[in-house]
Amino acid sequence: MPAAFENLAIAQHRDTLRYATIRGGGYRPSIRRFRVGDYVYLQQTAPTTLDVTAGRTILRVREVLPSGVLMLEGRDGVVWKDHVRNCAPCHLPNVDGTMDPSLAIVRTGLRCMLCGSTDQAAHMLVCDRCSRGWHMSCLTPPIDVVPTGRWVCPRCTSEGR
Repeated sequence: MPAAFENLAIAQHRDTLRYATIRGGGYRPSIRRFRVGDYVYLQQTAPTTLDVTAGRTILRVREVLPSGVLMLEGRDGVVWKDHVRNCAPCHLPNVDGTMDPSLAIVRTGLRCMLCGSTDQAAHMLVCDRCSRGWHMSCLTPPIDVVPTGRWVCPRCTSEGR
């Protein structure tokens, strides 16, 4: 019985020291180092604490910038920018790395660059360079069928991107 009390006293002392270090600013979290080709989880913040629709998104590191920002790429080919502290390493052995642009979904609230409307997301194209939305009917000439492969908007084409 005395050994149990001694272990409890040691654990309480250790927790007190740890709490003092964290609250005093002496604790510095280690920044993870990612390399191109690593898979990461992207931390998603839900609009409310009751929102359970936010899932775990696995992305591949496309580029690591010196500022700590990662260029991340999903299976649909969409590219995100996010800081290292918002990413966690993914150690799953069965991650499918094949690219499939047909998985691309227009994010909610994306406005058409010509008409400014957020309606008809199913008939909206997203530029693979600038990630801006364009309704197929608003383009000149209008497009009837979703193009296969990568699509670049008229603005990026005229700017020579």
